[in-house]
Amino acid sequence: MDIYIVRHGVAADLDHDMAEESYRYLTVHGRNHCKIVAQRLKDLKVKFDVMISSPLVRAIQTAEVFASVLKFDNEIKTAIELIGGSSYSRFLQLLKRNSHHKSIGIFAHAPDVNTFALSLIKSQNLKDLQLNFKNSSVCKIKFDPATENGSFEWFLNSENMKLTEFPGNSKI
Repeated sequence: MDIYIVRHGVAADLDHDMAEESYRYLTVHGRNHCKIVAQRLKDLKVKFDVMISSPLVRAIQTAEVFASVLKFDNEIKTAIELIGGSSYSRFLQLLKRNSHHKSIGIFAHAPDVNTFALSLIKSQNLKDLQLNFKNSSVCKIKFDPATENGSFEWFLNSENMKLTEFPGNSKI
């Protein structure tokens, strides 16, 4: 199965008007940047069978922008395993519950996106890749739920739109 791990877009800062972390929403810049990144995925012919988001506002809004650009017409699911601070084993259970899908878009938060991606691809030496999940960045991992082994396919850095592939992978 193909797993696309996406960090949510740029969200409003906490201040005296917004004191609750879970209510942070995407800024106009965050929405616009998500559209650019999603368009890049569309250009790469990425299609999701299912989209699963953290239930927090900024992650859902990010998933909605991606769904619009990618013409994803199904319901965006939410999962408490993606709220933040969840263990890798709970994340793995979420993937296994959805293993009947060929392509999954996961919309979550830092630092979990880093932890989940690196844990899925633990068998590869990725120290030289310097994955840095800035807002709206995407990592594609090919994952076998039966063996719990994943292989890094590529990482799209949303800051410079550079696509980094694992040496030896075919070009996209």
